[in-house]
Parts: sequence; structure tokens; C-alpha cells
Amino acid sequence: MVSSTNFEEVVAVDAPHYGTKVTKYRSKVTGLSAVVVDLNVPVVHGYFAVATEIHNDSGCPHTLEHLIFLGSEKYPYKGVLDTLANRAFAQGTNAWTDTDNTVYTIETVGQDGFLRILPVFVDHVLYPTLTEAGCYTEVYHVNGEGEDAGVVYSEMQGRENTPGDLMDLASRRLLFPEGNGYRSETGGLMAALRQLSVQEIREYHASYYVPQNLSLIITGNVDHNALLETLQNTVEQTIIEKGVPDLSTWQRPWVDSPAPSPLGESKTATVEFPEEDESMGELMISWLGPSCNDNLTCTALNILGNYLTESVSVLEKEFVEIEDPLATDISFYTSDSTTSVISLYFSSVPTEALENVEKRLHELLHELAETGFDLERVHMFIERDRLKTLDACETSPHYAFSTPAIIDSIYGSPSGETLTDGMNDLKYYDVVRTWSSADWISLLKKWLIDNHHVSILGKPSAELVKKLETEEKARKNKRRQELGESGLKELEKKLNEAKETNEAEIPKGVIESFRIPNVEGIKFIEVDTARAGIADSKGFDNEVQKHVIADGSSDLPIWIQFDHIKSEFVTISLYFSTANIPARLRPYISIFLDSFFMNPLHLPDGTKLSFEEVVQTLDADTVEYGAWLGVRGGWNEIACVTMKVESRKYEKAIGWLRDLWTCAKMDEERIGIAVSKSQNDMPQQKRDGSKVSWAALQMLQMDAEKSTARAANILTQDKFLDALEEKMEEDEGLEAVLKDVEEMRTLLFRGENLRVHVVGDVLRLEKPSRAWVKFEIPSGSKEVLPVPLSRDNLTEQGKNPNGSATVVALPSIESSYSVHVTKSDMHFTHPNLAALQVLFTYLDTMEGILWKYIRGSGLAYGADLRIEPESGFLYFSIYRSPDASKAWSRAHEIVQEFKDGKIELTQTMLDSAKSSVVFNYVSGEGTPASKGAQSFVNQVLREESKDRAKEMLKKVQAVTLEDLRGPAMDYLIQLFDVKRSDTVAVSSPAKAKDLEQAFAKAGFNVAARTLDDFE
Repeated sequence: MVSSTNFEEVVAVDAPHYGTKVTKYRSKVTGLSAVVVDLNVPVVHGYFAVATEIHNDSGCPHTLEHLIFLGSEKYPYKGVLDTLANRAFAQGTNAWTDTDNTVYTIETVGQDGFLRILPVFVDHVLYPTLTEAGCYTEVYHVNGEGEDAGVVYSEMQGRENTPGDLMDLASRRLLFPEGNGYRSETGGLMAALRQLSVQEIREYHASYYVPQNLSLIITGNVDHNALLETLQNTVEQTIIEKGVPDLSTWQRPWVDSPAPSPLGESKTATVEFPEEDESMGELMISWLGPSCNDNLTCTALNILGNYLTESVSVLEKEFVEIEDPLATDISFYTSDSTTSVISLYFSSVPTEALENVEKRLHELLHELAETGFDLERVHMFIERDRLKTLDACETSPHYAFSTPAIIDSIYGSPSGETLTDGMNDLKYYDVVRTWSSADWISLLKKWLIDNHHVSILGKPSAELVKKLETEEKARKNKRRQELGESGLKELEKKLNEAKETNEAEIPKGVIESFRIPNVEGIKFIEVDTARAGIADSKGFDNEVQKHVIADGSSDLPIWIQFDHIKSEFVTISLYFSTANIPARLRPYISIFLDSFFMNPLHLPDGTKLSFEEVVQTLDADTVEYGAWLGVRGGWNEIACVTMKVESRKYEKAIGWLRDLWTCAKMDEERIGIAVSKSQNDMPQQKRDGSKVSWAALQMLQMDAEKSTARAANILTQDKFLDALEEKMEEDEGLEAVLKDVEEMRTLLFRGENLRVHVVGDVLRLEKPSRAWVKFEIPSGSKEVLPVPLSRDNLTEQGKNPNGSATVVALPSIESSYSVHVTKSDMHFTHPNLAALQVLFTYLDTMEGILWKYIRGSGLAYGADLRIEPESGFLYFSIYRSPDASKAWSRAHEIVQEFKDGKIELTQTMLDSAKSSVVFNYVSGEGTPASKGAQSFVNQVLREESKDRAKEMLKKVQAVTLEDLRGPAMDYLIQLFDVKRSDTVAVSSPAKAKDLEQAFAKAGFNVAARTLDDFE
């Protein structure tokens, strides 16, 4: 312990079930708190939580989340925090704003960089500059063309009229009374943001951003003494110099605010959202719930929610798994607050059925209270939830432990009692396991039947689309007329002056004095790899390989790789090449994978399991399972089927995977339900501007005859599902469809297509390879097919982008999105890959060049450069922009200035970029589970070493300024060359024409399209 410190230990919590310890400290002088969660992983996470309460829709909490990063009293330079963070083996910083808190985050490789950036970060949180110029560019302004802009404004413009946001706000308005903070839109409504002043933001900051309301939550491998010394000698000292707060008069947000009264009656409201397709709506039912500190009741409610909505539950059987689904998904969740909100959300409900679904829900809840609970199923959900909790501590430990610590910082007791309780929550599973059916009925009645509710019916409205367009256009035109040409020029001048003020150069000494940690000190997670069956095991000389060899079965006709990690669970992934599927069958892949675990089984011994029995037994035997296209964000021509179980159920999992492939019987009912659910989900999918932009681009790039990824694209599926439904109306058509699905299953399930990956404590598995003997799979070869790559399935346009720009009008959005692409020779072992990664990071990392001139100027919420070696594509994408053409144009100018030497490449920025690349590689393998999964990607899909990250770091460290100016720069210039790149932009119909004209003026061959135009 530090010899002299103001920080006292409040509580130390041993969490033996999770293999960790949690310690809370608090300063007796300033009230500043720190919580340390000890985790043996290479990355340290910081979550700096401020409890924020507001009683209006101004968005002050959200605007502060942005303005904090624009400089502090000690570091009065915009972007200095992220610039220094990039030199701490981090990739900038981040933050989020919830209804009741704002949390600032940073992730660094190791504690060295973390402890040095910590005082800088806290200075920004407690003592930001909050300038007029910063507020003008970051929050809201009107540009020289009379258009609304600003980073915060752009973000809320993309959210405000979405179904989820509209319904959530309407629900909270009815659940909570006037004057209660939970009813506020803390993100800020657009109309309020247009009126918000920097002085209001300053006053809000002064009230809530005080040391006694700040909790520093740190997860990772950090020396407590070193942390306390940093806090005492730098952070605490600064706070004391500013004036010691009077802790005796402090009123805690939320905790010391009046609690809302129970609802006096149930309420129903209809909320319209803009959407031309009026076929599908949304339904949300909410109740006021218990305090988040009532861990027993919250645990029980979570189990109740699973009972109602998962594993072919009573609600799924009534609304989802039926011939004409009344919802595609039902989710149950509770908020973490003093008075929590319990919610049931029905996705993609036929609009005409919304009222009936809401009514029938309440009838079903009453019926359940009459018939009682199936305790065997309840116990299954209790055990599965317990296992999921343990698994989360292995796979997402930072999130798993920071969440209860953040909740405690807002609502917990000063003594640390609630933190102790929250970190030892497994005991509540033991309590609810003893409950009778009557106990569960009592819980159901108290919170969901006798408790008044609020129902929000979300209805799509084509008329609202037109209304919003008309009103927005009229408002802008009126403004332009009132301002006139001189007024618009004055606004442009004001914006440029604000930008100039914000972009004051950070002194070189400030940056260079922040030493970059040593790469040699990084402690990587190690895994041992072994191979079996027809996989090549040469070169694998370790205990795991010896264990696998000792198990025998060297003649297995299956390709298997094992990656050994310390874990209570084992994950089995089956990776199938889809290269041999004929084009006519490829579009079936989505419904096939979506329903893979939900078909009846006819077992060899004559046993027949209904789909309900399959799902319920699967849920009892597994922690999780799933099927999809793609592997860890790439390789989208590979179908993946995965299952995670406790290690003791390894052989049972193999049996399940065998039976699901060989014994499944997709019948008329199951395929009909699968098709209907997918159809009903389409309107929701097509409301996502970003998703549509990438989908439209893929339609242009990928060959319909060869690409399974293109066949699974939402724009392909939209038409395919309608045609399939029509075909299935005839008996002959239905038979043909079922035959097609079975043919695709047969073509996929062949040994030459399959690679098996097992991740877990392999040395604990009694029969790691012999267990696969019964996994019988037909094979025409003793070798597996090559890994299918996207680069081999391109259209001519995909191979040779030539200046086309496709503009898609999407009525359901207000922001615009764009994706820009060029084709390169880049691949995983390309000699210029490291240099290109560093150059792209140099440009688009937080406070990089693109970040400053695009996000910093309010041109877009996000802009991103991306390398895709698997396909050879290089991308530049723009996210949530008032005008994507302006954001692209500014990026194009920047690249030209780079090319011409007008923007200088500096060693300081190069060092920062390399530091950020280091973080990317290490964080991608930040837990044993992710390291195990990455081992397969590296060794099999990339055909490199399992320690690729270590090897790439050496190459990254060797990158020089000359490397950036050389071939790497050529790739960047190509991406922004109108003649060698293609563009897809998505916007509202009102803005589409402007985008078409702007991209045409830039030199693109522009085509205007609707979603129906894609074939």
C-alpha cells in the first residue's frame, strides 16, 4: 500500500466462482472512488462513470459526452486526449450516455500506458474547456448552405425517428411523472439541440461532474499500489488545488431524488414511425419494476423472462412459431435503475394485428397464472442462465464485471454492501431453484399481471415520411430566405472561425513527452494447437498434440484442429465451404441456417423428436449455439455451425451436431414458418441505412452464380422469399422446395467441405478425437477443399471498379450513408500490408486527419478506412452524415493534399498510429476464448502462424515515414480515384437528388436506384 494516501479501502470482494477479486477505494477528502477488478488478461479497461440526471430533453448529458474530449484546463487542445491515448497502446477513447449515467472508456494494452493516460483523462472529465467554438462544431450549427449539422445533431438525426427510440421515449413518458429524470431524452431531441447553449451545458457540468460523483472502474491486470500512487500524486492533488468539495451536503443523483409513484392505471398509446412499407409494426409493453439493488427479484425476473420468451416458450408458440407469425422475435429485459422498467418487445408484428397481439399477451399471462409453471423447465433456465453468467466472465470479463460496478456507482450503498452482493450473484440461482410453482405465479402476478402497464403500438406510416420531408424542407427553405445570401456567408464564416479555434495545434512537446510503452513488455495469451484426422499435424509438438495422439483414431476421415485454453467450457465449430452449392440453391442458405436448430429429428433408433423437444433438450444441454455465414467478420462463403457446452458434455455436443445434420426433417410447417418469419423481418432490416448501403454494394460486387454471401444478402432474400412463398402455395412447388433444401443439406454435409475447430481445456477431454468416430460424414476425398475466398467470386464490376455511383433512396432514414471501394492486390502476407494498416490508422484513428476534418467539422458522425485482404477490397465508409457527398469530398481533398505534400507526415503521428495498431492486434486476442478462435483464423484461413499478432507487431514497428509515402500511399490514392473506385450512397428521398448531383459533379457515373431495382 502507498505510504500516505487519501484513498481508503471500502470493501474487498472475493468472487471465487469467477476466479477474481474486486476492490473498492474512496478518497476521504474528495470522495473520488476507484474500483479495481483483477483480471489476468493483456488489456486494461477503464470505465469512468458519472451519474447524470436531467429533467428536460436538451441533451446536456449527451453533449458533455462529446465536449469532454475537446480539451481540458491542463491540456487545452482539441483531440489531445485521444492523441495521447493513441500513444498508450490504445485506439483513442470512447463514451456512452444512458438515461441515468455517462461512462467514459479507454482500453490499453498493459498498465503502463493506462496509468499515464489516467490523469489526463480525469482532467478532461472534471475540468473540460467547454468552449463556444467547440459546442458550435460538435453539438449543433447551421452551415453556409443553411443546413443543420454538428456531430451530436447528426447522431440524433439518425436516431430520433426510428421505431425503437420513438417507442421507448413514449413509454417512459407514460411510465414516469412530470419532473422525473427517467422520462427525459438524454441524447437530446433535435428541436432542443437547435436551441441549446454552451452556458446551459457548463451549468449542468458544474452540478454533476464533481469528484464525489465520479467512479473510476478499472478491469485488468493493474498493480493496486501503482494505481493509488497515480491517483494520490496527480489526480487527487489537482482536485484539492481546485477546492475540496463539501461531501456532507452532496445530494446523489437518482438516489436522493423522489421515487416515482406506482401507475394508477394501465395505458395504451400508438406511436407512428416513418416507413413506406406499412405492413409491419412493433409492440412494446412495459411495467415499473423493482430496484436494481434487489438482486434476488431481478434474477427471478430474468428467469421468468427466459421462461416466457425462449426455448419454444408459451409466447413463442403463440406468436412466433406459427404458420403466419405474429412476431419474428420477442425479447424481455429490465433496466438497471432505482425503479427499474420491465419490458416485453415484439419485433415485426403485422400492423393490423398489433392490438390483438397486445390483448392476447395479457390473456396468456393470466392463463399461465392459472395453469402454473413447469418446474423442470424453470430449473433448466436457472442452470442455463448460471452457466451463461460464468461463460460471460470468460469471454467478456471486462463487460461482465464492469456492469455491476457501474450500477453500484450510481445506486449502490456507500459501505460497499451492494457491490459485494452484485459480485456474488450466483447465490441467487440457488435460492430461486428452491421456489415452488406458487412462488413463480406470485412473481408473475406481482410484476406482470396485477402491476399496471404501458403498451406502445408502433405503427409504420408512409404519410409521416412525406410529412417529415415536407416539414424539414420548408423549415430549411424558410431559414435560407430569412438569412439571405449574406446571412449564409456569415454562418460559413462563423463555422470556419470555430474550426480554426478548435484546431489549434497541440504543442509537439506535449505529445512527444508522452512516452510510448515498450512492445516487448506485452504479455500475450498463449494457446497450444493440435490436429487430428485428415488435418496435417506436422510441427505440432506439445502436450496437447501428445494427448490427442494418445487418444488414437488417426484414421478419422474428418479435419480437426484443437486449441487448448483454460476454460470450463468447450466450443465446437463446424466450418463448411459452400463452394459446391449450385446457384439455384444458394438463396436457401439463410432459412437453412436460421432454422438449423429448430427442425424435428428422426433418429436412427426410431425415436422421433418434435422441433419443440429438440429446442428444449438442446437448451438444457448447451450454453449457446448458432449457425451463420462467415468467420469472425470475414470469409462469408463459409457456413458456420457452432455449439458451446460444459466440458463434461463434449461427446453429447458431438452427438447433437451429428443428429442435427443427418436426422433433421424440415417439413411443410417448419419451412413455412421460417419463410414467413424472414419475410416479416425484412421491413425492419431495410430501415437500417448502413446495412442497406453495404448490402447494395455487395449486390454489385459479388457474382450471383458463385457467391453464397450475395445469395444471403437482404436484397436478394427480399425477392427470393416472396417468390418462395408463392411457389409453396402449390403442392408440387412445396415438394420441390423441400427437395431443394434437402439437396443443399446433402451437398454441404460432406467431409471435403468440413473443417472442425475445438476450443477448450483439451487436456481435460477424455476422448478429444475418438469422440468423433460416430460423427459419420460422407466424403469423396481424403483432403478438404481450399478455403473459399470472396476474391474468387467477384463480378466484373467487383474486379474492376470504374467510377460508378449508385444512390439509393430510403424513406425510413434522415441521415445519409455511403461506402466507397477499390480493388487491390492486397492479401494477408502482402509485403505492404503493415504499412497500409499504419497509414489507414494514421488517417482515421481518433484525432487522426480524417477524424478531425470530417467528424470534427460535423460532416458525419463517423468515417472509416478498412482493408479487407480476403477479398482485396479497400473501403472508405461514411456513417450518419447530413450529406455523405460533402464528407466524401472533404476526404478526397485531404487525400490529394497528402499526395501533394501539403499535409505533412510526421514521426510523432506515425508513432501514435503504430501504437494504435498494436492495440488492435492484442485486443483481438484479449481473452483465452478469443485467442483460441483467432488461432483457427490465423493458421487455417490465413495460412499463417497462430502467433500472427506477434509477428505483425514486428512488421508494424518497422514501418517508416518513407513506407507511408511509398506504395501504401498509392493504395490510398487509388481508393479516392474516381476512375478506379465505386460508390454506393443511401439517403432519404429528399436528399437523394442532391447526392446524385454532387457525385456526378465529382466525376462518377451516377445511377439512381430503389431497393426494388436490385436483382
